Amino acid sequence: MATERTNTCSAKKNNLTAAKLSRNKTSAALATVLWLQIALIVMSLFKVRNWWKTQCPTVEPAYDSFSLHCARLCIEEGEKDSIVVGSHSGQLCIYRPTGGNSNLPDLDAEDAAAEGQPAQGSPSNDPFENVFQHADVILEVQLALPVLGISSGKFTTTNKTDPRLQLAVLHPTKLCIFQIVTIDGLADHGDHTRLVTLYDHPLSKPAFSMCHGPFGGVKGRDFLCVQHLDGSLRFFEQDGISYERTLATDRHIPSPLHYLPRVDCFVTVAPSWVLECYRYQDVAEALESLRRHDPIWSLCVGEYALDLQVHQISNTESVIVMLGENNLLCVSDTGKVRFIKKLDYSPICFHSFVTGWYWEPGARLMLAVVSESGSLLLYESDQIIWSAQLGNVPVAIDRANVTGLPGALVTLGPTGALSIGYLGSEPELFRVPALNLAPFEIARCQKELLELEREIRTGVDPSDASIANAAAERDVKLYVNIAEDTVACTHPTNMPPGVAVEMCQLSMTVQVEPKLEVLQLTVTTDQAIGCSKDAFLFRDVEARSTERFDVWVFPAEPTVPATRTVTVYCSYTNKQGITRVVQKEVLLPLKLFLKPCQPSKEAQHKLTLSVVTAQQTNLGQLFAEFASDGVSTSALGLQPAGGGDGRKVTIVAAKSTNRFRVQSDELGMIGIVLECLIGRLQGREMIDPPSDGDAPARKESSKVLVTINGVPSIGGLLRSLQMHCELRKAVLKLETELESTTGQMRLFERRFVVKLQERSLRALDGILMLLKRNHSSVAKVCQQLKAMRQKMKLAQIDLAAILHLFHLCYTHSANAPGTKHLEHLTGLLTSSVLDSTEQSYEEMLLPVVRFLAQTGPLKNTGEQPDTFDEAFFYTAKQTNERAADVDVTVHSDLLQQQLQRLLGRVNDRFVAAGRTSGSGSGRNSVDFEDQPLPEAHDEEVEEADEANQVEGSEFVALSSTASEWVNYEKMADLPL
Repeated sequence: MATERTNTCSAKKNNLTAAKLSRNKTSAALATVLWLQIALIVMSLFKVRNWWKTQCPTVEPAYDSFSLHCARLCIEEGEKDSIVVGSHSGQLCIYRPTGGNSNLPDLDAEDAAAEGQPAQGSPSNDPFENVFQHADVILEVQLALPVLGISSGKFTTTNKTDPRLQLAVLHPTKLCIFQIVTIDGLADHGDHTRLVTLYDHPLSKPAFSMCHGPFGGVKGRDFLCVQHLDGSLRFFEQDGISYERTLATDRHIPSPLHYLPRVDCFVTVAPSWVLECYRYQDVAEALESLRRHDPIWSLCVGEYALDLQVHQISNTESVIVMLGENNLLCVSDTGKVRFIKKLDYSPICFHSFVTGWYWEPGARLMLAVVSESGSLLLYESDQIIWSAQLGNVPVAIDRANVTGLPGALVTLGPTGALSIGYLGSEPELFRVPALNLAPFEIARCQKELLELEREIRTGVDPSDASIANAAAERDVKLYVNIAEDTVACTHPTNMPPGVAVEMCQLSMTVQVEPKLEVLQLTVTTDQAIGCSKDAFLFRDVEARSTERFDVWVFPAEPTVPATRTVTVYCSYTNKQGITRVVQKEVLLPLKLFLKPCQPSKEAQHKLTLSVVTAQQTNLGQLFAEFASDGVSTSALGLQPAGGGDGRKVTIVAAKSTNRFRVQSDELGMIGIVLECLIGRLQGREMIDPPSDGDAPARKESSKVLVTINGVPSIGGLLRSLQMHCELRKAVLKLETELESTTGQMRLFERRFVVKLQERSLRALDGILMLLKRNHSSVAKVCQQLKAMRQKMKLAQIDLAAILHLFHLCYTHSANAPGTKHLEHLTGLLTSSVLDSTEQSYEEMLLPVVRFLAQTGPLKNTGEQPDTFDEAFFYTAKQTNERAADVDVTVHSDLLQQQLQRLLGRVNDRFVAAGRTSGSGSGRNSVDFEDQPLPEAHDEEVEEADEANQVEGSEFVALSSTASEWVNYEKMADLPL
């Protein structure tokens, strides 16, 4: 027993010790992560210090990552590295910076301050003080062909004791080998350098890149390999032997190619984004039957290689470093992945090097990567050790040992800006500017807006817009035609089963005069109208060509659309890069959406139209498409083509006067019928196209004046807005519920996998039961969400129809002045209602209504202007669990209040103007056959009207003056 007690105590003590060690390790890991984050923040303050810079002769975007080469050319004894730059324009330059300013410190010397000696020179505050000297350039020559690549090595065997290296320059159709020769000067002018051509190799195919090395393990000389655009390889040996080989897979996309001297292999990336390694002996085999076509190893990297570089890091291993579009990959020469570093930025170029000799144990692999933001990130293997900001974004980066600066960073910009720098330790601090917390003042903003609009009007000539529109119509002519004949619909719709749906053909003809780069046709319809294809896109359209496009248009929803107008936009871009837009509108046949039915004698909503014309019109002439169905000349009833829901619209014609009454129990159904009636009375829409003899009648009908003697009650609009708000809240609630149930589903699936791995069969039954129940709830919520979104879409269509009805009433009101002030009020009442994922329609419309209510003639000077209280919305979101519902409800309530106040103020002023002018409706009850036309009223709002006599009846006369309104220009008046 004592022994067991002792073992138990010892085990507890060991557990406590292990727990403490685990906590210590966790704390150490967290401290390390925190230290790395602080180090990255501190490193982001530094900039790469400039040591020397110059501008290459070609000042244009003619450089890439293959245009820079740094190497020791061994031209003279004890020299440093030279910088060779070649451009696509054929310019070849060789620089050897010496740091001509004696005031700058020599970073290559020993640190004299550590030994107590004074430093030679002090650093200057000017980072660009070490400017370019004429002696820094040793060669500058213009070649006949563009330079695609530069390399240096032992490319000739004329004199094996000569330490000088040759320069290989790759052109698109030729490979040239040059020798750099230095000629001693005879006077004080100094030496000068010449570029002597040793030999060149013509290429039968366009070249892409090249690499060099001791292929086959030769000693004391280098061979060359040129990669063509088709992926084939061309090998050149110094003895004049050249041969061409093709790798196994298709090489339609060339990629960087490099040689591994340790294993005598080539590495490249195939178009399938696979890193492949080929042995030189297999590729160089002359006999096809003995040649091995497959790579000795391959590795899927999953992306295109921006650049490849190879290094030997030990006696037994070489590495391939690949910079991809999203990752930095390091692979050994045997195909083993050393590390993969995922980049959270877009890389531009990189350079890798090994510090120390590769046979020493302290050799380190360093990587310098440049991001698209101009940041230089230095890695040791896969760990970042430094970060600094470059002055500009280069296209190539290299490392060189120049006089006075060992390990210098050499960067080449896209336009030839060559600079040498080093990692500095002088931070550049950034101070956040103070925030402008001034309150939002509507009066001041309105004043600034008017000043800006005045500036725009003075700088824009309205005639330019008409000239541009005329030019656009001359370049592209668009003809749109709608067929009156309908056929059975063959496209899917949301109509109830058993309902016969018709469709009609929309024809679009485009005539193009000049040659166009891009042309796009777009067909825009109401949400309740479907189209078989709504977009066409073409590129490189030939001049003087004509094309016709036919689409089918049909009712898609079981409701009446807000408008029958179909708009066709033709946007195009010519070869000069100028974009223009031509649009045409066409009206769909009314019989596509409505069919005749028995007229109703009583309805809740009624509107009266007065027509000023010299001739009498009847319903049989206006609605000739329904004449065959026994339509009366005094009354016409129309119901949706789907039918079955009891909704209908009735048109009643007066007996002796040209007046019509449109009535219905559904306010949303009046708009489409009212629009059709007004269009046909004014002659803008005719069923039977007139002949040449009917041209005078068509001209007379265009002069018909149609007025509406009132506007509907605002209560119907407010009820539709409230319905839309409630459906929006229901959709958001279902989306939240769906998110919760799918989260539970993922949790159950993870638990199921865990139990399955543990082979706990008894626990699987409970998890399976939970999965089935959760799947059923997810399916149920999805069905409810689909049905609720369909209801919300129908509510959007109904709200758009009511807004369009108000638009028609205000536009054709009896006493409306012919000025621009109604454009802003009718522009508010658009026939398009859409909700985004982040904002509801009420939230988008509220600022517009507030702006109109607080500016212009509708502003009530006796009322205190409302201020937008952001703190109220913030508090509501914080105190309510469902912040989305708060947003929708608050914005809907505010919109209803502002809209009711705005439209009520309009009606009050119009009533006052109508009484002053003495204008009345002039209605005569005996003109209508069915019953006298009573005073328009709304049963739900009747009690409120009795208590408040300011609003009067449902129909009010419209009148106002335009001098008080701010005169805004139309968007169409601005030049495209």
